[in-house]
Amino acid sequence: MAEAAIDPLAWLDELPPAFASQVVPPVRYESHEDGPAHARMVLGLDAQGQRCYLRHTHTVTEDCFDIDEFPLEVAVMRERRIAWRLSDGQWLTLLDRMDRLESCHPRLVREGPHRSHSPLPSP
Repeated sequence: MAEAAIDPLAWLDELPPAFASQVVPPVRYESHEDGPAHARMVLGLDAQGQRCYLRHTHTVTEDCFDIDEFPLEVAVMRERRIAWRLSDGQWLTLLDRMDRLESCHPRLVREGPHRSHSPLPSP
């Protein structure tokens, strides 16, 4: 149920054009996947080995039964966070949250892009 493989070279695809000249470009990528949690993270690292790009996706599932009472796992919510480090050290973050995936009318909510001091929210 995890997101399909992410082409790390597509790191600029969701970046608003107004910020294209302000982002620190990655020179290499690391990918981490947690199958049981349906999560994947792609990190872009700059020439000094510091994070400058982050793409994290995860899917929430529920166990249920089909019409013949066979167990199955159904995706109910998917979240994708993308963050780019700007040349001033701040991060530009974008969050897409899609819920009601099990229904005929899923809902997509996009938050951002907005500036923050960290690519991930504080606990």
